[in-house]
Amino acid sequence: MTAPRVRACALVVLLAALTALLAPVASAHESTPVGVQRIELSLGARTLALTITAPPEGGGRMPVVVLPRGEALPGDVTLAAVRPGEDPATAPVVVPAAPVGQPHEVVLTADGVGAWEIAVADGSTIARIPITVAAPAPTPRWVWAVRIGAVLGVVALIAALAPSVRQRPRLALALGAAAIVGLTIAATAVATAPATSTAATTAATPAAAPVDPAAVPAGGHAGHGGGAMPDMRGMSATDVPADMPAMGPGAVVVTARTGPGAQAGAPTDLELDLTDGSTGAVVDDLTIHDDALIHLAVIGPDGQLAHVHPVRTAPGRYVVRVQPATGGRYGVFAEMERAGDGGHQVARTAFDVAGPAAPAIPAAPGAGVRQVAGMDAEVTTPAAVAGRPTRVSVAFTRRGGAPVTDLQGWLGMAGHLMLLGPGLSGVPDPADPASAFGHVHDMSAAGPAGTYGPQVGFDYTFPRAGRYALWVQVQRDWQIVTVPVTVDVAAAAAPTP
Repeated sequence: MTAPRVRACALVVLLAALTALLAPVASAHESTPVGVQRIELSLGARTLALTITAPPEGGGRMPVVVLPRGEALPGDVTLAAVRPGEDPATAPVVVPAAPVGQPHEVVLTADGVGAWEIAVADGSTIARIPITVAAPAPTPRWVWAVRIGAVLGVVALIAALAPSVRQRPRLALALGAAAIVGLTIAATAVATAPATSTAATTAATPAAAPVDPAAVPAGGHAGHGGGAMPDMRGMSATDVPADMPAMGPGAVVVTARTGPGAQAGAPTDLELDLTDGSTGAVVDDLTIHDDALIHLAVIGPDGQLAHVHPVRTAPGRYVVRVQPATGGRYGVFAEMERAGDGGHQVARTAFDVAGPAAPAIPAAPGAGVRQVAGMDAEVTTPAAVAGRPTRVSVAFTRRGGAPVTDLQGWLGMAGHLMLLGPGLSGVPDPADPASAFGHVHDMSAAGPAGTYGPQVGFDYTFPRAGRYALWVQVQRDWQIVTVPVTVDVAAAAAPTP
């Protein structure tokens, strides 16, 4: 092989080595993964699902996809990226009214690092979603070692192969040794580089005070359960009966109040204030979990469930619109996660609504077939025994008998099961702190078309004997379908002496 060909082959090998060495550097530092976060909002009478693509480190473009669910309502909503507490009217981006299920993308800009809010306004309420834009990370030392070593090695080796240098053996040998040292430094730096991970820049507010967790209550897979009051994590209330046990440090206290003159049959805004049970400070460190900052279950004296997602309007303050069907006392169960070591918590409270009391209503049926939302829902509930896992499943078919396979994922899951256990009276009572609350998910994988069905299933361990009210929820045609179920749980047999 001639000398020019030898030099050409050497150059090709060197360029390939340089590419292999520098490629991991670009992947680790320059091509920062972009975080994508979904969040569901119950904004006034609207239900919106937002998909937020976080801006890069240092700030920049922030695409947000808005998907309306539930009912189509007239009027526009506006979005804006603002600093905390800033008026979003300064630079709003209009999201025109669209049919349910039709997404619309807008592009916001966060032009600096630190705390920001995505303000979503419907003309009467402004939801403020907290995010944090990270500062550009400094280049690690090992990256500089890779860059400098690779460049030194390649340049030295190319120089050593030059014809004029090859005529001077000592100089060529020195340059060759320098090339080997440089490439060795680069390869060693790549091999010993620490594993790097870049967190998404969408985040809630600062880290929370640590929580002293109570014993994990009975529950099901992929969900959150609450036992009777002594076993519930973070359970607190300021307006439920006074026999509720004391809270541990870091537990969230939720205070609920309705708008003035709240009446049965009329919509009203329910405001929630969050404070820390140990310090009394405002709690504003919630993180998005399962596509929401707060998952709120509002259960009425008539046995009706509203599963909604309040919007943050100010630090520690959330609001959601509800429409009580009857007068009486309503139980409120708020699921949330605090940043840092705060962990998952379920806080409960209650509020009263004026108006005629709910008439005595029969319990929802148990196992068997019932009609709901144009479908036949067949509920299967094996004999339930306290302390033992029980499988609750619902199979959906069309009225003609064909299986339903177009269920849509909601909050990232195929289905949800919420339940309320027996109170002191032996039946589920949302205002009784002795009634256990649970929330379980079906985490089945979607089918080839990205949909679910015909069956959803949930595993749950009922903490004690008695009657439980269950609500199975799925999404179809962008509407939430709720199947009420009653389960009577038997006591476990006493051990044989």
